[in-house]
Amino acid sequence: MSKSSSRGLKLTTVILAVLVMAVSAILSNTSVADDMEVKTAQSEK
Repeated sequence: MSKSSSRGLKLTTVILAVLVMAVSAILSNTSVADDMEVKTAQSEK
């Protein structure tokens, strides 16, 4: 029982870590895209 529960806890932790990394990567990509859009808009002016 304890082995399977600890294994499930580790799996859940790994999944959460991957989700957090994916979300942070998406957020950083969108923020970089926004910065690029702002820079291109300013250069066009």
